[in-house]
Amino acid sequence: MPGSCKDFPNRTKSPLLFKSEMQSNSTSRGFYFLLVGFLLLPTLLYGEDAAIPKFKELPEERQAPPEGNWEFGARFGAGMRGQNRFDHNLNGFSSTLDPRVPSETRERNDRTMTQGEVLIRTRFAGNFKVGVLGGFHYFRNFGLTNITGDPFYTRLNFGMESLYFLAMVWQDGRVNRWLNWEAGFGGGYTKALWISRGYATNGKEYFQQDGNLSGTGIEFRLEGSLSTPVTNHISLSAGVFLSWINIASFDGSFNGSSSSIYIRQDGRVTPLTESANQTNILLSQQYSRKLDMQSAYGGIFFGVNYRL
Repeated sequence: MPGSCKDFPNRTKSPLLFKSEMQSNSTSRGFYFLLVGFLLLPTLLYGEDAAIPKFKELPEERQAPPEGNWEFGARFGAGMRGQNRFDHNLNGFSSTLDPRVPSETRERNDRTMTQGEVLIRTRFAGNFKVGVLGGFHYFRNFGLTNITGDPFYTRLNFGMESLYFLAMVWQDGRVNRWLNWEAGFGGGYTKALWISRGYATNGKEYFQQDGNLSGTGIEFRLEGSLSTPVTNHISLSAGVFLSWINIASFDGSFNGSSSSIYIRQDGRVTPLTESANQTNILLSQQYSRKLDMQSAYGGIFFGVNYRL
């Protein structure tokens, strides 16, 4: 019947195309909610510490390997010792202490020297290092000739070297990528060895003159250098140094007797035994003291350092 609600067979059916689209939209929404739930499930279970899957991670920042604390080095250098009262006093050397006898002395000395040393140090704090420095100075041979009115002619050749052991503090910094600067200061123990060989003659007799003397004292060092790395552990350096040495006296043997080098009040210098010096003071009425050495020297050095 027309207008009847029971007319089901005559109802127009919806096209299959629209029906399929509606089902597809419903399926997509269901898959979306399922994916979101899967991603949020770890957070709901474990809180903020839950690991969230990452599809791409940033590369980790590379860090430079830590520098070693201990460093060893070896150096070689050359320089010159400044003229001082030690050299000035040697010009008063005389084979006689009789003030009535004229004496003339000429010294031969260019005061050049070479040195070799090793160091061991460690980083203390920040850009400061502490360590020890040990080595030797070898002074070029020098000598003197003396002529007195006796007449007497004396010619002596000297060899001198010093050993030292210094406690040092260094500060370093960077100039650029390939160059570093360094400054150091320290002080410590030094020992000088003084060897004398020569002869004396009055024209009729010949006397061999042999002496082995030594003296101990203190030494101070100030230095600055530039270095460049060769590998991660090895670097090369070049620098300058300035040192000051103070030795109170030179004692040992001269011509087979225990002697020291004395300088008298009138400036005359000669090796004497302790008893001969006391006799000379009484006879000449002149005060005498042992010859000392206060000298400054400086130069350049080149070195190689190895860092653990």
